[in-house]
Amino acid sequence: MGGTPFFLVELTLLFFHYYICAMLLTPEENAALKRVKVVRAICCVGLALVVVSQFTGLYYTFDASNVYRRTAGYPISMIVPTVAMALDGSLLLQYRARISRGMFLATGSYLVLPLIAISIQIVHYGLALVDLAIGVAMVLMFLVSIKEQNEEMLRLETSRAHLAEKLDIVTVLNRCVEKLSGGGHDLDKATHDLLGVINDYFCADRSYVYELDAAHGIAVNTHEFVRDGVSAEKDNLQKIPVEIIASWLEAFERDGIYFMEDVGQVKGTELYAMMQQQNVQRLLAVPLRRETRIIGFLGVDNPREHSHDPTLLSSIQFFVTNSLEQKKVQEKLYRLSYRDTLTGLDNRNRYMELLEEGKENALKQVGGIYMDLNGLKRCNDCFGHAAGDALICRAADALNDVFPRKACRIGGDEFVVICCPVTQEKFEQQVEALRAELVRHQVDAAIGSFWQSLVEDLPAFLREADDRMYREKERQKRAARPSVQADGSGSNTNTIQ
Repeated sequence: MGGTPFFLVELTLLFFHYYICAMLLTPEENAALKRVKVVRAICCVGLALVVVSQFTGLYYTFDASNVYRRTAGYPISMIVPTVAMALDGSLLLQYRARISRGMFLATGSYLVLPLIAISIQIVHYGLALVDLAIGVAMVLMFLVSIKEQNEEMLRLETSRAHLAEKLDIVTVLNRCVEKLSGGGHDLDKATHDLLGVINDYFCADRSYVYELDAAHGIAVNTHEFVRDGVSAEKDNLQKIPVEIIASWLEAFERDGIYFMEDVGQVKGTELYAMMQQQNVQRLLAVPLRRETRIIGFLGVDNPREHSHDPTLLSSIQFFVTNSLEQKKVQEKLYRLSYRDTLTGLDNRNRYMELLEEGKENALKQVGGIYMDLNGLKRCNDCFGHAAGDALICRAADALNDVFPRKACRIGGDEFVVICCPVTQEKFEQQVEALRAELVRHQVDAAIGSFWQSLVEDLPAFLREADDRMYREKERQKRAARPSVQADGSGSNTNTIQ
């Protein structure tokens, strides 16, 4: 039994050597480093000497009284592990950056404590301190290892949660992009569907897009999605003075987001009153930028989930901005293709498109108007084309007052209105209102109106209105009603644009 401590020391040292090699070195380094091979050789020699000592008394003997006695070779039992530990210590120092500070200190204790114990034990015979030092060092290494494993597990769990959240964001982001790209030419619907996805992600009451009108100093709510049971506020939020949301704009410039944890933070301000009116308790918003300039913002009201994480909103803001830009391009192209440049009414191209649509689909409760100005040529000849232009514009204003976005200018002084659906009673009231507006705008015109409950041939329907207009014009001529004169200034733009 006397050789057991020696054997355990050498065996434990060999296991420790393999442990730090696995912890510090790559497989390639483990196979190539000479120190590694030397330490293993020393450990094997040490184990062999312990075995030899059992038969030769190299390290110890027992006297006649069976008392343990050290022999002259005892220092060898101390020198062999000391050299091995010194070499392992050099590995630990060289590659200390690969492990944590705590593990470095704990592992170092396995080298330092036994060396201290060996030094004491050489001087003070009979004290078995080496085994104790090894035991203490092993406990320290075990405790540090358990602590770091727990910390690593916590990091892995946190990382897994973050990864799951990022995956969730990527999934939602893909859905958002899909909504925008799948909306075709209807960008308003695509943006509304996108806001629906955003609203679901945040479990919010309302999601919205605002555009800033710098020229008028206002913010306009252009798109909105509300959850079931929540009131829509878009119509009430069309001209918000930017002064009310100045803190938002400052936060956008400073932080890239605006987060209101509690509406009480802005109590006593106009913003607080507006938020209270909308039943908003918290909100999250990010800016929409064109280059470096803020052109609007994207936000959610009362988010119940992810309220502190603007990642999704920040990721989607580019696509929303791009969608708004596309819409502006569409509107510009529409104006160029379908808007009369003089009056702002729809032009003949749009009128022809409406006729084609009317050929393909039957329409219910349709009211149609043909209108022709009286005296435009005489006005041009007597007062100039600028006065004629002014007359045409006044006629367009009268039409737009009664029939907003429903009138087309199809010729120099010819206009058409198509209303659908509209009851006969309401349509007749609108026709009388149009006549009154023409008088108010000092415009003399012949009007032919026609209403029908079912229209299967829109061109034929409008021809009837046209015929009625010409019959009225003949009656006006017979009555010798004088034309209303007009004046003004500008270029000759009487022809259809």
